[in-house]
Amino acid sequence: MEKTKRRKRNTRQKAVVYQVVLDSSDHPTAEKVYERAKRELPTISLGTVYRVLKELVSEGKIKEIIVNKQSHFEKRTDFHHHFICRECGKIEDVETPLCRYTCKKVENKGYVVEDVEYKFYGLCDRCAQKLGVLQEGSAQS
Repeated sequence: MEKTKRRKRNTRQKAVVYQVVLDSSDHPTAEKVYERAKRELPTISLGTVYRVLKELVSEGKIKEIIVNKQSHFEKRTDFHHHFICRECGKIEDVETPLCRYTCKKVENKGYVVEDVEYKFYGLCDRCAQKLGVLQEGSAQS
């Protein structure tokens, strides 16, 4: 007998996890999503959060970003990049037309680009200031 494909259901757990990601602006890890989801649904398990996040990514509802071998999740699924602070770990969205131009060049050769991910690593403004690092090109007062 063939296994029937399980239909994905919209469960309460899935709705809560999805809402946590939608309400987050800090690109949370699964563990952070779990901590936040427990406030709304105290019985939810970490395993359920992992499973639901994986489903939401595969459905294209959220995006997974891997930084230093750690998965982070975000609500934005549109084309954009990320800046990661090597000091505090903050992840910020970056808007740049550079990659769109590069993709067009590659596609003009007949390739089909399915996904692109640029990650910029360095110090965020707060950490640079705290560490006394002057960023080249920054205006001095």
